[in-house]
Amino acid sequence: MFRERIQENYEDLSPRFRTLADFILENTLDVGFLTATALARRVGVDPATVVRFSQEIGYSGYRELSHEIKDYINNQLALRYKKGAPESEGLSGEIAVLADELSERIRDLKADVDDIARAAKKIHGAHRIFIASETEGYGIATLWSTYLNLLNLSTQPIQAETMQSVLFLRNAAPDDVLITITLGLTPNVETGHLLNAAREQGASTIAITTSPTLLPARQADINLFVPSKTPSGYPAFDTLVGILSLLWQALIMLEEEKADQSITNTMSALNALVQQKAQVPAYDMDALLRLWKQEPEAGSD
Repeated sequence: MFRERIQENYEDLSPRFRTLADFILENTLDVGFLTATALARRVGVDPATVVRFSQEIGYSGYRELSHEIKDYINNQLALRYKKGAPESEGLSGEIAVLADELSERIRDLKADVDDIARAAKKIHGAHRIFIASETEGYGIATLWSTYLNLLNLSTQPIQAETMQSVLFLRNAAPDDVLITITLGLTPNVETGHLLNAAREQGASTIAITTSPTLLPARQADINLFVPSKTPSGYPAFDTLVGILSLLWQALIMLEEEKADQSITNTMSALNALVQQKAQVPAYDMDALLRLWKQEPEAGSD
């Protein structure tokens, strides 16, 4: 399979070949419909490079590689749109059905865009941002805090338990924003009490919940409700993460220049750190830079 061949040969590829490899792995569906010339144009190399890349990873040329990519796409589509008994395909067939259900949940997510915009503006104008969750959601709160820090927003995750809540409340101010994340796996009473106390001290409050009837949803200034029910009967968290992604992108749009500068500064700091660690191969750094749409330095091979 082309993916395995690319991964097995990746360390030995030249910078141009690695650029092609990254593009093929990250845009497989598009590549299936591209000729060698069109692919070369998309990546910024000449068509001969596409042919040599195909040969480098074990194919006779791009035509053979393209044929295998098309087969892969057709197989994936057949699984995704297979109706009837998914068990005939074993676990892969069952996962295909789950993938369809996930796509439908995301597509049918009726997020209140006005509330998302209000929440984004509150966060954007805050002096300090606190993201609170009880134990089951603290990992997501920490992850989102990291993303907000990338935009140079003063953000801190806290666990919604007595002592951390007290430490937050003793200094809470009207220009602070408290955001809570509720997965709905527990009643989240502690989170609800924290929101209520924060509001009484003048802080702005935003609740992101999987049920509008949970206590946090009833206590916040703004409640972003994301349904979590799935056909299996077990609650999911995918729509909640989708709302966090929308908020993050809205914050970028509110001050795009500042966000770009913050990310540039982050990459500069990362470069400075990596330069002190000579054991990190250049191709790993190049792949990361391309992920952030930053051009690797010439000669970094």
